[in-house]
Amino acid sequence: MSGFEILLPPAAERRLASRADAAAVAHQLALLASAAPLAAVGRAAMLRVTAAMLGRPAVLEAAPAGALLVVDDLKSLPPTAAQALRAKGVLLGVLDGPPAREPVVDFVLLDAGGGIDTLLLSAQRWHELWPRLTTAATGLSHLGDVERVLRSGIHLAGGQIGRLGGTLPPRELGSAAHRICDLLNHLALDRDTALIADAVRGDVALAYRLLRYVNSPAIGLARSVETVDQAVFVLGRAELYRWLSVQLMAAAEARLASRALQEAALARGRLLESVAQVRGDAEPGAFFTLGLLSMIEPLLQVPMAVALEPLRLGETARDALLNGRGPWADRLALAEAIDAGGAEAAEPLAHALAVDALLPDLAERAWQWAAQVSASADAR
Repeated sequence: MSGFEILLPPAAERRLASRADAAAVAHQLALLASAAPLAAVGRAAMLRVTAAMLGRPAVLEAAPAGALLVVDDLKSLPPTAAQALRAKGVLLGVLDGPPAREPVVDFVLLDAGGGIDTLLLSAQRWHELWPRLTTAATGLSHLGDVERVLRSGIHLAGGQIGRLGGTLPPRELGSAAHRICDLLNHLALDRDTALIADAVRGDVALAYRLLRYVNSPAIGLARSVETVDQAVFVLGRAELYRWLSVQLMAAAEARLASRALQEAALARGRLLESVAQVRGDAEPGAFFTLGLLSMIEPLLQVPMAVALEPLRLGETARDALLNGRGPWADRLALAEAIDAGGAEAAEPLAHALAVDALLPDLAERAWQWAAQVSASADAR
């Protein structure tokens, strides 16, 4: 299972920490509303809530099925409220501490601040008392730590998956990734789409995925498309470039966090494209590709320079991806700040791009879209 921890911006959290007034209730209801669509598509949606807040009928009613609620003082939650929440599929959890028989918990949230070894020892103590307990870990500093705790039996792990936590050894792109790069370059060089259709037909798996995509509800055609040539024509060059960029992400070798990485890449691409659309920038699709490629290093497990070498990207995109410089660097910095949960770091970047008022909604919509695309792909 993959999912999200839904948090308030730090400033808002501090302001509302000791309050239980109408404003605090409204913020809690907004967080629960954000969790509902995630839970509806099978994603874990974890958020923190006080027992006092769960005593409010409106908050109790708004908790969606499938949500994971970290309760500050689970002992003080009325048994009738706990029973009502569990009856509709809500999991109730606590922060790490000395394991105890009471209260009954569905999961425990472990923090990586004390180090991975300490976290794993805590998980072991909890499992000795509650063998079937779900364990979740947050605060992991890079992808390597996320995959390490998952291999160790932690059920849910969260952290900065865009950071590798080490230098990748020299290696080459796989053959599937090279084929997709060649197709992207055909489009970048404005070559005849007939050449692209020929190349896609030469790759059975790619041809199948293209036909599956063009006939999906996402495209919404009235009639089915039965040939690769028709599919290429129907999509057009811009949408075909977008689709191939996504296929490049899917060319990654299987790893524990592959799904999370691909969703993060899709969300970044969608967010940066949406920001460009709001600003009225030319070719918003170029920013979609920029967001996707910003995650290419951990996905393909090759250095960024190696991954970009076969692609004919413009210098502006290359400078942003390789060096963090140039006019597009602020877009990547914004996406990275949001992924890291750094709302305070994101605010000045969003203000400079004149999207600060819209950013929360754009980011939420981007993640929802990425989750829906991923769920749709799994269903097919």
